[in-house]
Amino acid sequence: MDAAASGTSRRLMICFALTAGFMLVEAVGGLWTNSLALLSDAFHMLSDAAALGLAAFAARVSLRRPTPEKTYGYKRIEVLAAFANALLLAILGVGVAAKAVMRLGNPVDVDAGPMLWVAALGLVLNIGIFLWLNAAKDKGNLNEEGALWHVLGDAMGSIAALAAGAVMLWTGWMRADAIAGLFTAAILLYGSQSVLRKSAHILVEGAPDGVDAETVREAMQNFNGVRAVHDLHLWTLTGRDLYLSAHVEPRDDAGAGAVTNALRHELEQRFGARHVTLQVGPCDPDCGEVCR
Repeated sequence: MDAAASGTSRRLMICFALTAGFMLVEAVGGLWTNSLALLSDAFHMLSDAAALGLAAFAARVSLRRPTPEKTYGYKRIEVLAAFANALLLAILGVGVAAKAVMRLGNPVDVDAGPMLWVAALGLVLNIGIFLWLNAAKDKGNLNEEGALWHVLGDAMGSIAALAAGAVMLWTGWMRADAIAGLFTAAILLYGSQSVLRKSAHILVEGAPDGVDAETVREAMQNFNGVRAVHDLHLWTLTGRDLYLSAHVEPRDDAGAGAVTNALRHELEQRFGARHVTLQVGPCDPDCGEVCR
């Protein structure tokens, strides 16, 4: 069993339970005080709970072994979960923004005192969850990154609710609640586009961040004993692994087996490619790619 993925699933499940419990507290508090900032934060916490639950489930499913039908296993389920969570984040951000704009034009009375207490408790909880997840997360895990954006957005929403509550309590200016809602929406939308972009890149078989195809091609082409490299493909299943396939033409005086073995070792050491498939043979002029 992958210890990193197992730890990820356990952390996310604990965070899911904590978030779901406090979401109920915030929802009751928002209805009691008539605060849009608290209600929007409660809905965000609802999305957080769903996101954390989905992320935990995906981390657990990713541990399943490959099968004859699913030869790569279930690793990419984490990326699908991250994409789904980012979509949820974007939809939530648009909904909160629309409600906030409506309240800017028609402000309502908010009971700011209790709102401050609930927002303060939410802030403490979310900062604790964020710091724990961020410190313990598996580096490059897009699933955990998506969950982190949900928690960070909720923490920022609690800060916005605190600020709005203080302004309303001291000045009576009720539009502060709607402005806090707009601020929360901006955080949600910013986080969603980041995770959507990264997860979509992986789902369309993009190379991992920090790996340039031309740099890899040049390193292979200049490797001792290699005449030509073509049909090069780089992709990743999770964002943390590198898969590589290519057609390699050895020089006439080079042993094909020795060259490819040494080239695999070089690719692993230099680029971290631990899943390398090399086809060896003369360049096919009908391959559709210039042999170089």
